[in-house]
Amino acid sequence: MVEQLLEERPLDRLRSVQGLLGLARRYSPARLEAACARALHYGDASYRRLKRILAAGLDQVPLDPGPLQPELRFYEYARPVGDFFAEEVG
Repeated sequence: MVEQLLEERPLDRLRSVQGLLGLARRYSPARLEAACARALHYGDASYRRLKRILAAGLDQVPLDPGPLQPELRFYEYARPVGDFFAEEVG
């Protein structure tokens, strides 16, 4: 989970990683590992999601082994590239 958090913009995510390590002190390391596994399983590796999983006790609920729906990221490419660059006339 730490690797995934630090993969993008590591300087911006250092506080999240520190918070994640703080959760290990508040909850047990075993619960934190289970919560990380759940968050990664569902594709949401964020401190906020991890904290909610631990607070709700979902880390102690077995994971559903069924196939997951692919994550939809339609917002990333909402406009075609051509909208940003003028066509060159040759």
